[in-house]
Amino acid sequence: MKRTCILQNGLAQGGTDTFVVNLCHGIDKQLYKITVVNPSIKPEYIIREPEILKTGAEIIHTYELNSLINIIKHLFKLYQILKNGRFDIFQTNIDLFNGPNLFVAWLARVPIRCCHSHNTMQQKSIVHGMTLSIRLYQSIMKWMCWTFSNRRCGCSEAAMEFLYTGKNWHQYNYPSIIYNGIDIGRFQDNINIDEKRKELGLKAKYHIVTVGRIIPQKNPLFIVESYAELCKMRNDVDFVWVGIGNLEEECRKLLENNGVLDKVHFLGVRSDVNEILHCCNLFYLPSSFEGLGIVLIEAQAAGLACLSSDVVPPEANCGGVHYLSLNAGKKVWALTMSDILDGKYPLKTDENKIKLFSTKHMAEQMMQVFR
Repeated sequence: MKRTCILQNGLAQGGTDTFVVNLCHGIDKQLYKITVVNPSIKPEYIIREPEILKTGAEIIHTYELNSLINIIKHLFKLYQILKNGRFDIFQTNIDLFNGPNLFVAWLARVPIRCCHSHNTMQQKSIVHGMTLSIRLYQSIMKWMCWTFSNRRCGCSEAAMEFLYTGKNWHQYNYPSIIYNGIDIGRFQDNINIDEKRKELGLKAKYHIVTVGRIIPQKNPLFIVESYAELCKMRNDVDFVWVGIGNLEEECRKLLENNGVLDKVHFLGVRSDVNEILHCCNLFYLPSSFEGLGIVLIEAQAAGLACLSSDVVPPEANCGGVHYLSLNAGKKVWALTMSDILDGKYPLKTDENKIKLFSTKHMAEQMMQVFR
């Protein structure tokens, strides 16, 4: 049995969190004994740890990655975990910060060191621009990711190109591009939609939903502006927002200024996203960047039409996604939302494509990587 350490910073409802949870569920427990290392101890970022524990995996916490001192403490404790545990495999999912963790795994002489890319951009570059310090940081981290790993994977071609810029990452010994898997059946279960809508307080004719952290990557201020524009066109649509983040208060103020705050349902972090999706008519994802956009896969599995920014990799389109450029502006986005709700776009999930995103398929691919 191979001892396998998986590193993930936070276990909430994000796409990478879901990848780790589903990997723990899907991997063959007779071949792999899993330990998940989670630096985060914040209540909102450990809510899915019970799901991990149910799979038989263990969880070890290190230190929050919120200061240089804590980062050093985290790396030192990770070294102790890997060295004392005599792990055969180390797999890390923190994008650019994979580099230092892989270096630690190399120092601890872990034989298989897997670097996984889940994004196509660093959020700081959205907030602050590509400053000299950010360019230098990215260059060093990318060098470390490549140098100290001997397995390289990503959730899309764009994610691979971001983390392994200028490298020939294509190979044939194991899968490079591994789609984040989902429990497809869970998103196709029948529920009492009327009852669920009543529970959520949804009363409008149509319901638009987005799922994700309320952070710059997800473009929340644009979500507010485009939805406010839609409300000028029609008054039969409310908005369901699943997630938390540091821009929530700013979004609430902007919604209030536009007179539509009462039409938006902030639901926070939820464990019933599959049921919420069934209550809605359109999934909305105007992200600034995405590694894959696993929430789009979940929405399509639930049968929703989706409107997404064209920076989201095309691999996420299983037939139910309409892509639009952010440069088109909020009025065009609002009009497109309205047209999709009125059935003017023939968006339908391709069942054969959606199967490629099953947890089983993902776990089988990752086990090939771990051999």
